[in-house]
Amino acid sequence: MLRLFVPAGARTGPRFRITGGELRHLRTLRVAPGDRFVVFDDGGEEHEVVLEALGARAADAAILTSRRPTRDSPLDVVLAPALLKGAKMDLVIEKATELGVRRIAPVVTRHTIGRGEHVARWRRLAVAAAKQSGRTSVPVVDTPVALAATLAAPWPGLRLLASEEEGSRRFADLPAAARAVVLLVGPEGGFAPAEVDAARTAGFTTVRLAGRVLRAETAALTAVVLAQHRWGDA
Repeated sequence: MLRLFVPAGARTGPRFRITGGELRHLRTLRVAPGDRFVVFDDGGEEHEVVLEALGARAADAAILTSRRPTRDSPLDVVLAPALLKGAKMDLVIEKATELGVRRIAPVVTRHTIGRGEHVARWRRLAVAAAKQSGRTSVPVVDTPVALAATLAAPWPGLRLLASEEEGSRRFADLPAAARAVVLLVGPEGGFAPAEVDAARTAGFTTVRLAGRVLRAETAALTAVVLAQHRWGDA
């Protein structure tokens, strides 16, 4: 069934007012009055609705049933990937959303190649991926910031930096329980040694993701999968 994301603020009593991109989606799919679909909001609720009216600037849908499903991971995962070029960053945003991260906080590092900030597009990708994957929340997507700002942020829970260095810990060696984790993953050229030192000073633990060298986009998604398997979805 069609799923749309509509903020809870667009609800008035037993009805939703649908505008913007989701209105265009209804038009593209030729949804007509009387048709049913699903709306999920930014409060974690999911609603089966029926379209009552489709106008030029807005559509009105009446709520038939509401529920609060538990499809999202119990683990609060923040992915902080170094900014990547074009389609690679788009891939990370889309797949990280499918994998259940709650926040994506792009980072600019010394060896970052991608410099374009396409936050509006990334947020649209996150909404589309949340709709496709059945999530009842959309991750926050931040504007890229310098690494120093990320290191200084008051992240809760575990702080992990993906590293190929010998001596980095494995996920299996980390605490058996965690409720929150921030995953810092470097760019194509990796982190500079001084950046790794600064991260350690800020409380980050270096972790190995595999016995092989992974591409930056693969490393970002692998880190999420390992964290979810260790403390979240599994």
